[in-house]
Amino acid sequence: MSSSGITQLVLFIAALTVAAGVATTLTANVNDISGSLDSRGDNIVEGIDTDIEIISDPGSPESIYDDTEDNETVTLLVKNTGERTLSTERGVDVVVDGRYIPVDTVTVVSDASAWRPGQTVRVTASAALDPGDHRAVVHVDGDSAELLFRTEST
Repeated sequence: MSSSGITQLVLFIAALTVAAGVATTLTANVNDISGSLDSRGDNIVEGIDTDIEIISDPGSPESIYDDTEDNETVTLLVKNTGERTLSTERGVDVVVDGRYIPVDTVTVVSDASAWRPGQTVRVTASAALDPGDHRAVVHVDGDSAELLFRTEST
């Protein structure tokens, strides 16, 4: 009778140990999933609040593309039409004619310290373009804007 009691006690302790291990593992996994969902939710909200528009005048290609000697640059005026302040120090990408162009500078036009909603930045990137039609795409924090413009031969 006492050996049966000892066996039941050992099985009970083993069952408690397994249950505690499973509970610990599940708690860690639930915390990881919860953290991932919070992060994903924040990213979705940022994406919804982010909106940009290129306001450069495609009818004045000389204001967009400067092809003077040793200074071939594309300059785009990009307006923050979203609902949150955007960073000018990271996350501004420019693609011209399907090619990624490294951004040289991003400066807020109105001398403000940040790129707030309603404000415009000047994005300058070095690129050599042939005369003809071109397509520029600016990508910022999950949103993008497109501009079609034409360059003339000099």
